[in-house]
Amino acid sequence: MNNLNLDKYLNITNAEKIKKGLENYIPLYPMLRVENNKLYVGVMITAEEDNVWSSTAQVKPEYWVLIDINNDNILEFNKTSDKDFIIGSLIPKNIDNKQQELSKYTIEKTLQYKNYLINDIKNEELPLQKKLSSILGKEIEIDNEKVNINDYLLSNLEEDITTKVNELINILIQSKYGSITFYYDNLYSQIINEYKNIGTINNDKIKLCMEIMNNYYDGVIGIDNFFNISEY
Repeated sequence: MNNLNLDKYLNITNAEKIKKGLENYIPLYPMLRVENNKLYVGVMITAEEDNVWSSTAQVKPEYWVLIDINNDNILEFNKTSDKDFIIGSLIPKNIDNKQQELSKYTIEKTLQYKNYLINDIKNEELPLQKKLSSILGKEIEIDNEKVNINDYLLSNLEEDITTKVNELINILIQSKYGSITFYYDNLYSQIINEYKNIGTINNDKIKLCMEIMNNYYDGVIGIDNFFNISEY
């Protein structure tokens, strides 16, 4: 159980949702839920058209599932409007810190990568360039005015550099946020192993799982409520 494969919970949920005629619904990444001091696997289910990635979407899953950790049996398959996973009041989703961190990271990395490319264009030369500049010099005449060759190249490339750097930063951020599921899987396994082996529910690790899922699914509300550890 050290390398817990969370796909099995998705497969279990998918099989059951099809039996219930919910082909146009999608289970989210498996989560956890605490009820009456017992730990369960929990899976939220949203409609296909729900934009779970957009912070403005405010998606509340229409269905949710409770699965026994010991035998992987579905204990409950609930329609949220009939049995809500929110007990008490909705815990507000805090995305401000994430947006601030992202903005700071994006600005820092954009400047870092852009400056690197600009410095490379201005100060580094290919072997052939070095040979030519040693003979012809580092300046050329354009419109009766002498300009530095590298500065001239940079002026023509700067817009392209900015575009490409922005594309690269987007890929970088997507990659980093995509990788958080690896941390999540590891935490998830540890929490379940501790519960099965020594009977303890590690709230600190569960809170980290909550934070990861809140970051992963920007558009989904009620994730803190779903884990349901505020009372424990």
